[in-house]
Amino acid sequence: MHGAFAKIVRRSIRGSLGRFLAIIGIVALGCGFFAGLQMSGPDMRASADRYYDGTHLWDIRLLSTLGFSDDDVQRVRDIEGIADAMPSISTDVMMQTGDEQTAVRVSLLPDGASDGETSDGVTVASDDDEYLNRLLLRDGRWPTAEDECVVSADTAAGEPHIGQTIHVLYGTDALDGTLDSREFTVVGTVSSSNYPYTVSFGSTTLGSGMIEQYLYAPRDAFAVDAAYTEIYATVEGADAHESGSDDYEQAVTRVADRIERKTDDLADARLDDITRPLQQELDERRATYETERDAAMAQLADAQAEIDAMEPPELYVLDRTQSEGAASYQADSERMDSIADVFPAMFFLVAALVALTTMTRMVENERIEIGTYKALGYGTGTIACKYLAYAAAASVTGAVIGIAALSQVLPYIVMRAYAIIYAVPAPSLPLPIQPGAALLSGGLGVGVTLLCTWFAVVSSLRETPSRLMLPRPPKAGKRILLEHVGPLWRRMSFSWKVTCRNIFRYKRRFLMTLIGISGCTALMLVGFGLHDSIWDIIDNQFGTIQHYNTVVSLNANATDEDLESVRRTLREHDATELTRVDVQNMQVAGADDADPLAVQVIVPQKASALSDVITFRERVGHTPVAFDDDAVLVTEKAAATLGLHVGDELTLYRQDGMGNATGGGARARITGIVENYVGNMVYVGPEAWQQAAAQDDGMDTELAYRTTYAVAPDGQRARDDLSAALREVPHLSTVGFSAISIDTYSTMLSSINLIVVVLIVSAAALAFIVLYNLTNINIGERVREIATLKVLGFTRGEVNAYIFREIAILSLVGDLFGLALGTWLEGFVIATVEVDVVMFGRIIHPLSYLYAFLLTLVFCAVVVLAMRGRLDRVDMVESLKSVD
Repeated sequence: MHGAFAKIVRRSIRGSLGRFLAIIGIVALGCGFFAGLQMSGPDMRASADRYYDGTHLWDIRLLSTLGFSDDDVQRVRDIEGIADAMPSISTDVMMQTGDEQTAVRVSLLPDGASDGETSDGVTVASDDDEYLNRLLLRDGRWPTAEDECVVSADTAAGEPHIGQTIHVLYGTDALDGTLDSREFTVVGTVSSSNYPYTVSFGSTTLGSGMIEQYLYAPRDAFAVDAAYTEIYATVEGADAHESGSDDYEQAVTRVADRIERKTDDLADARLDDITRPLQQELDERRATYETERDAAMAQLADAQAEIDAMEPPELYVLDRTQSEGAASYQADSERMDSIADVFPAMFFLVAALVALTTMTRMVENERIEIGTYKALGYGTGTIACKYLAYAAAASVTGAVIGIAALSQVLPYIVMRAYAIIYAVPAPSLPLPIQPGAALLSGGLGVGVTLLCTWFAVVSSLRETPSRLMLPRPPKAGKRILLEHVGPLWRRMSFSWKVTCRNIFRYKRRFLMTLIGISGCTALMLVGFGLHDSIWDIIDNQFGTIQHYNTVVSLNANATDEDLESVRRTLREHDATELTRVDVQNMQVAGADDADPLAVQVIVPQKASALSDVITFRERVGHTPVAFDDDAVLVTEKAAATLGLHVGDELTLYRQDGMGNATGGGARARITGIVENYVGNMVYVGPEAWQQAAAQDDGMDTELAYRTTYAVAPDGQRARDDLSAALREVPHLSTVGFSAISIDTYSTMLSSINLIVVVLIVSAAALAFIVLYNLTNINIGERVREIATLKVLGFTRGEVNAYIFREIAILSLVGDLFGLALGTWLEGFVIATVEVDVVMFGRIIHPLSYLYAFLLTLVFCAVVVLAMRGRLDRVDMVESLKSVD
């Protein structure tokens, strides 16, 4: 029996190979796409975890306002749960390389860096267990002299190169007591797992507010008595869990909480470490100058007062969730999870419809055989076994092929795409297959197909054997709504009338085709729309919203003469629309308990002048938004993140060098929310700023407006000449050009382009399979009808038009519905994949609608051409066969 059953199934497969392959293709796409996207996020996180563990990335980072000593490091090591601890020194500076000025984080090169070895470009082996945040030397050599350094090999700008000289212009307040060297020669490039996000290496109070490069220098480059600025620590057993997982967070949190409870003791110990030698020195001086009591006691009293006034430092205990790079990568991998939860649903819906249609047609073709089995006494389960085996063979084969292929291809493409903005090494192929995701996607694909097959078989078996052993009679024709439109109906030809009646006569086929084609069109539109939304960021921000293309900033020591020199130099180089503003990196919070958001607060010297270089308008409807002396405007992305609306009250906080909100805050009421795509901004009028700043003693009510916006001539030569001239201005801080920002964001956003191509190609393949299968089924259902037309003398062209006209109309209608569905789906995808500092465009371009619409019609035309041969092979004798 088993051999005969297998032979029957094999004959069914050979007799309907096209149908069998269609099921394989549709299930392979559905399961593969679902599994591939479901595995993309976990594969990204697994790659990051392998990189973090291989380079011994810190689990906990400690910062102190008074720094740390070697004794502090030992105290941290002694805390229960700490595996290893490593101190470091870092400071932020503005550096100049060639014509470029950038904010750079200078860090102490760990002692064990030169002894580290790597064989795979991901892990670093070292005999020093206390060597954390291990560096991967990508090119060159390690620095040995105090004026040598290594820099990031992963920065988006690609600068500086080996052999170039870097000049320190200025830095934070603690620069003089931290860094001795003011000039470095680049001798190598490195990758650091501490800085995986290459667009920004962290926050700073310098320049644009973003760290654009990092470098490591040897200990001799730093001041001899410089205190450690941070301590990095790893937690025992944390590396056994995946970074970012619940188990990892729990392991780290337990130890971090333990450190938090000891912060007062650590702070008191640090204060004692500082005051004890000072007190000893003071006591010695007091004894030495006892004889000169009158002259010395006043000075000694002042020194004693300073020592007594010293307070314990503030200690900050941070984990990886406060690391911008690690947190951004984790968030992006979780965004892929969100897409994977929704996007493949369209594939499974279409697959279910195709499977239902296909198996229903197969059952209808064999209804006489089914009736015979039922008349012989076979039960429903026995009869269904053949069709379930057929469907299982196709769906299991498709699931295996799809999962095996796309679980490798899709995650690899996603990780290679994100590698443009993240310096996390992608694993080599083959990638590990997540058993849970593979079983879930395979189970869904096979289960949906078998369920549809069972439904089709059971529906037929409800009929009696006598009815099953006769072919199903054609559906009776009915008057359709269009027939009641007399003027139109009377002008239609006979063939068009038949086409319209047939479309509504076979409602199931109409619905299946409509849903299948609309789903495919929607997926293609999402791909094209995602591309539009990405590149609209640049076009809208640097064309429609922001009109200035040059930013010149002076540091805090600048005088009015320096500001006038900037204006004079800009005008000499044909720059126009000169607008003086004050730019501050601050934190803004709403009324709820949400964490403050890092923003740039821009206050113009003259409100009307800022409106000349920035267009203030709402995104929806482009309604202009007034900006005057009392205005407080928040960009749309920032407002959405904080849940702010016009009329709400926000609070502005000062930001320290570690990116934390400080001070009591300044409250202001929002007067407008404006369109903006790059960065989070708050535009404040001069009067509104004075009123707000008066609420916080640490804020200046009177601003110096040391930044100038200008519209300068485009072109690399013009920018070079202007930059060279501005470098002669004393106390110059930064010179920025929009062209450089455009290049940086173009590089960053191109990471999603490859994903867009995958979406479009997958949707196109799905559309082709759906159209081919539905057309094939349509012809198979109407062989006698087609043969009858031939007997009646219809020409080849008329027969083709009779059949394919319906396919064309259904494709057209499905196309239109798909555009509407795709518009909604694209909106969801855009909201899911957006990064924190960028707002994607919200408009799908007309050309994208046209491309998605035409591509579906092109596939329809290709299928029609491919199926013409089958119409030609329909034998006219078929129409003479009796239905009995």
